[in-house]
Amino acid sequence: MSPDRTTTQRVEFRGLEYHADDRIHPATYSMEGSSGGGWRIDRNGVEHLVLGAGYRLLRTDRCGVCSTDLDRRFLPFPLPQIIGHELIALDADGKRYVVEINASHAARGLEDGCAFCSAGLTTHCPDRRVLGIHDLPGGFGPWVLAPERAMIPVPHGLSDDVAVLVEPFAAALHAAEQVAPEPGARVAVLGPRRLGLLVVAALAARRKRDGSHYPILALSRRQALRDLALNFGADEALEPPSDPGRSGPLAEIVIDTTGSPLGLEASLGLARQEVHLKSTHGQPAGGLAHTTELVVDEISLQAWPDSETEIASLLHRAPCRAGDTPRIAWLARQAPPETLAQNAEVLTGHDAISLLARLESTPGPLPRADIAVVDSAAGVDAALRPRAEEEIALVRPRGRICIYGGKPGDGPVLSAIRERGLTLSGSRCGDFRRALDLLASDSELATRLSSLVTHRLPAQRLPQALKLARSPECIKVVLHHPPREQTTDARHRDEA
Repeated sequence: MSPDRTTTQRVEFRGLEYHADDRIHPATYSMEGSSGGGWRIDRNGVEHLVLGAGYRLLRTDRCGVCSTDLDRRFLPFPLPQIIGHELIALDADGKRYVVEINASHAARGLEDGCAFCSAGLTTHCPDRRVLGIHDLPGGFGPWVLAPERAMIPVPHGLSDDVAVLVEPFAAALHAAEQVAPEPGARVAVLGPRRLGLLVVAALAARRKRDGSHYPILALSRRQALRDLALNFGADEALEPPSDPGRSGPLAEIVIDTTGSPLGLEASLGLARQEVHLKSTHGQPAGGLAHTTELVVDEISLQAWPDSETEIASLLHRAPCRAGDTPRIAWLARQAPPETLAQNAEVLTGHDAISLLARLESTPGPLPRADIAVVDSAAGVDAALRPRAEEEIALVRPRGRICIYGGKPGDGPVLSAIRERGLTLSGSRCGDFRRALDLLASDSELATRLSSLVTHRLPAQRLPQALKLARSPECIKVVLHHPPREQTTDARHRDEA
């Protein structure tokens, strides 16, 4: 029987940690506390992390390896850490759960007036910890502390091989719904492998569910992955051109799932209207330092409109709360149009840090701008991360950064935006319940997804699993923890 919220629990285990040198080393962990009173995590006998209320102790059953795990050393969060976030976990009664990874106030069931959680931006709560990515020990360890309201029961008929893919499939479905192709608009998925095949499947499933009509193109250099993409719902699968800039666009929208900085540059030449970025590799790309942060915050880049009519449309579509006046942080050197202040709150300045401080001290629904206007790649990076020591943007999550004027030669992303009117957008976590509903209503889709799991290894073989995940013959590696008898005893000890 599962313990109540006040029962103190304690577990001790040996966990395999990922380090900044891309190596794996063991460490001894203990977790002690209760969901109502909070938790203390010790590492090698020293206090490591203190958590408040709203977490439940779950035993990890299995966890998938994704590209974020392989590039974890490039992300701006402390290491070492027990990583892994695509997991199935069990409670004391053996019930299966998938766990949404963002431990926001809302996910923990806390009512503290967080502006982001109140605005429905729970996955963007600035105080969140992220399971297996930021602070919280992840699913490559035998135990996790899961946010109480982020625990979603796995439907009885859903196999483990499908359930372990709910996290990345939800992210793929979120991308398919964000790009929302117009009828007849061709959508290309660059790099259909771990995440890319799920994006192809999500686009096809969304098209089938909604009765939409848009062709899906998969682009891969490997014939085996092209064949798989066709099985997952692509209408056509091709080898990408060696020089996309010379060959010209192949689709209205290109979704980059390569997990490589080079994938963005290739996508820019392949898209007519929009590049949607799913890669969180943590490295500079396309002339920008913070493309991963753009994805994490789900921010779009586009050109500042030329006409008053287009500006009015932009302001109407600004991601602020209905009835609120859009907030614009104007960082471009050229002054804003005089009429802009009639329909928006305009804050001007050339220092993103100062503008952010002004927004944080000004009453409003969110302490961010809805739109930032810049004229350089450095301005984009400053708007994405004004303060180097903080993972906070000048622009609100799902906001926009517009490019106004500036000079050519500022990197391929800004060149494509200025010269061709291209939009760069990004998305990350999706809604698990929407993903589960779609899987439950489409048995063919669920069966197709299970074929992505090509390798299964015991959790203690994590170093081999990460190496295998980088190899061409592998699509998805899933690590499984040895089954243990569940007990109501408040104390456990495990050896990973």
